[in-house]
Amino acid sequence: MNRVPVQLANAQAPFPPAELPDLSAAGLDSALASISVRGAHGDPLLFAGALAAGVAQDPAAVTVRDRALDLVAVAAWRAGALGLRADALDRLEHLDSPEQRLAASATLGVGVDVLDEFRRRQRADRFWWPGRADQRGYVLAVGGFRGIGGAWIRPPERVETLADAGAFAFLVAGSWWRLDSDAWGARLSALSEAPSTVRSRDDGVSIVIGPDTHLAWVHVREPA
Repeated sequence: MNRVPVQLANAQAPFPPAELPDLSAAGLDSALASISVRGAHGDPLLFAGALAAGVAQDPAAVTVRDRALDLVAVAAWRAGALGLRADALDRLEHLDSPEQRLAASATLGVGVDVLDEFRRRQRADRFWWPGRADQRGYVLAVGGFRGIGGAWIRPPERVETLADAGAFAFLVAGSWWRLDSDAWGARLSALSEAPSTVRSRDDGVSIVIGPDTHLAWVHVREPA
């Protein structure tokens, strides 16, 4: 397993390196969108690759504002901007013309033949993507040793499941951290105090930690 934080959906580069598409004819500023993705804890390089892949399948998006906005939202979510998850999923529901389906699947980095399954399953399982079964249920790792660019100075010693889907709290060296996550993104933030809304969720998602690693792994139990 990896020794640094990782989204396993991105373990193999899902998109070739690409320049940001110019969406000025559609009234959008691609560079500003990329900056916003970074500010939302996303990866600008992934954003550029995902957006370029989508635009290549639907060239009209560079001049039609609504189509451009659809692809920007989906690409931003695909790049790890968790705050756009709900908006991107809503937009995916109406991308049904042949060009839009091809563009949506290309932006997500999944085959067009699994787009309908992806849309359906993501509503119930935020950690699903077509290659998850190959990872034995592991979807991502967070934390990591601060000395090599991670977040934590010691391995996490306690985990609590929070009320929000994809959310957990970790006690590390006397401090609490909150994780928000899905298949595409993970946002780790320091908490000023212990979480007060801890509860048990029976959604098959758990955290794997150990005394010899600074990483915490999110694992999803596959249905029987």
